[in-house]
Amino acid sequence: MSVKYFLRIIGKLQIVAILFSIGCADTSQNVRGVWKTVREGDWSARLNDVHFISETHGWAVGNPAEFVIGHGQRTSPTYTEGGESIILHTANGGQKWNKQDSGIFGKPLRKVYFRSKTEGWCIGDGGTLLRTTDGGQTWKQLKTDTENNLYDITMNSSGGWIVGDWATLLRTTDGGQTFEKVDGSAFEEKSLRGVYFVDDTHGWIITYSTPHGEGDIGHIYRTTDGGKTWGQQLATKPSLFSLHFIDRLTGWVVGDRRSLYATTDGGKTWEFLTHGSEQRHKSEYGQPTYLGKEPLHTFTLYDLDFVDKQHGWIAGDLGVILYTNSSGKQWKHQRGGPRFHNSADPVLLGIDFISKDLGWAVGEDGTILHTRNGGLTWESQSNPTYLLFDVYAVSENKGYIVGDRGAILQTDDGGTTWQAQDSRTPECFGSTYFVSQQKGWAVAEAGVILHTTNGGIVWEQQPTDTKQDLLAVFFIDAETGWCAGSAGEILHTADGGKRWISQQSGVPHNLFDIHFTSKREGWATGIFGTLLHTVDGGKRWQLSKLSQHLAKLDRGNNIWLKAVYFVSPQIGWVVGEDGLIFHTNDGGKSWSRQNSYTQNFLYDLFFINETEGWVVGKNGLVLHTEDGGKNWRPQRTYTQTDLTAIHMSTPHNGWAVGQGGTILKYEVVRVKTATK
Repeated sequence: MSVKYFLRIIGKLQIVAILFSIGCADTSQNVRGVWKTVREGDWSARLNDVHFISETHGWAVGNPAEFVIGHGQRTSPTYTEGGESIILHTANGGQKWNKQDSGIFGKPLRKVYFRSKTEGWCIGDGGTLLRTTDGGQTWKQLKTDTENNLYDITMNSSGGWIVGDWATLLRTTDGGQTFEKVDGSAFEEKSLRGVYFVDDTHGWIITYSTPHGEGDIGHIYRTTDGGKTWGQQLATKPSLFSLHFIDRLTGWVVGDRRSLYATTDGGKTWEFLTHGSEQRHKSEYGQPTYLGKEPLHTFTLYDLDFVDKQHGWIAGDLGVILYTNSSGKQWKHQRGGPRFHNSADPVLLGIDFISKDLGWAVGEDGTILHTRNGGLTWESQSNPTYLLFDVYAVSENKGYIVGDRGAILQTDDGGTTWQAQDSRTPECFGSTYFVSQQKGWAVAEAGVILHTTNGGIVWEQQPTDTKQDLLAVFFIDAETGWCAGSAGEILHTADGGKRWISQQSGVPHNLFDIHFTSKREGWATGIFGTLLHTVDGGKRWQLSKLSQHLAKLDRGNNIWLKAVYFVSPQIGWVVGEDGLIFHTNDGGKSWSRQNSYTQNFLYDLFFINETEGWVVGKNGLVLHTEDGGKNWRPQRTYTQTDLTAIHMSTPHNGWAVGQGGTILKYEVVRVKTATK
């Protein structure tokens, strides 16, 4: 699932973990406010494959990510094709990963294979083929005579094969120093996704699409004469993504629609192992409601690996890893999926084991996972880079964060460490609100509203009649609250969320934020200069004086108002694009613009009282005021990460969150002064 909201993020993420000082907060007391980066993603990338040659030396490849924060629509993360292709290397089992220079731009890398600690290959889009003979310190591009995307590579002592789109088939006979195109007419222009040879003569190729995308898409081909001829063994409707053989007789293939096939006779017959698995999972685990009509544990199985005939693993979407110790006859979840759903589970695209105990898995959001006990437990070797959309500080020590892929994070130590909670949804969260340390709500796309009464130990879904993306939530007390979202959706509850009733906003476009000063008076912001106002609890919503004013401007229809905050019924602020900050001190009868001295998009704001407040925005911007906004001054963050939300527990403590899994903590510390 993925990243969904607000605005397109452009620019390269600069990863910095540093304590930085800002202007004086209280010079009379010799204290100063500082923002500290307590968490951020390591690799803003989609990692497509991982390969280890030993317990210590391994590589992962992929392409950089450019995040898209949409306007409330169900959009997906964009993985850039303009940045440098990603090659990561570790020499200590993944304790530390370092980026190697690929020298390739705009062409994602799909597969990596090493024959020794020094000699290896990477393949990718646009016919990209790289070779190294020094462990990746330098990579040399080899000629392929094709611009088709390449997806898989298999090598032995002297020969090797590469497959790709449009029946692309490359072969080497000199140990991988050079590759030449060979006849692929047997595959009828199908897209070839995987290739595996167990010796010089016996090999298999699988496909994941056909030229016209109709009929049977997945096919399995075999050769017994070293690739001179290929014969089709199986045709199936789902796409096929990966294959693995132990010997000439025993092999497995995985693909879309939870497809898993096995053979014990070299592919003369293939058994569909997941036949009836949906019903088995319903009876064994209980079919989860949050997946809707999606069956089983996952829709797509992307990669698999076996270390012997008995022990194997499969990686797929929803963060799923499946395990067998029975030659694939039975598979059980080790992580991910409906039974073991983890907060912000990524799509896992590659998996590699070097023994029954040691293995790694990689995927989207720069995810790198490692196990030392055969997958009984998995530990992260990277901080993921999924987007964080909202934060709520319940106290100086306790807070909650929500974000992409069902992410809910919680802290009890002031934000030094954050633990993932089980949201039991893969949907992207837009907002969270707590009325006490134990009782809170989180809202997400597709009309999802979750509620907890025990600090997030258990989150339960509350029923709604909408499928709109919910981007904001606000409660005036434990019983009375509102949600706002796409297509002008506004929901109201008077019983703590047992029933949510739709209110007529009067606008058809997306609403980003909602704020109430009492059970009767509230405000909601959105695109096209929308600021709605109600004085009867939402029974009737009207465009505010500010919206009426903006509508008269030449570009009024293009103005986005992103967030609204009131400290009293009379005093409030609204922020949005192009550094816009509007202020009212008469309950919205009139609005004045405050000078932010920036053109950056402003995403969120928070005020402690009538005079002191903060605004966060694009490129790591934090603005601070101590006079109600008459003067806004930037606070240094040394990050270009877009900050999407801020919440302060006191004037001295709070958090800001945003792109790339970034969490900033605000503190006020004593500063040594110069003495004579």
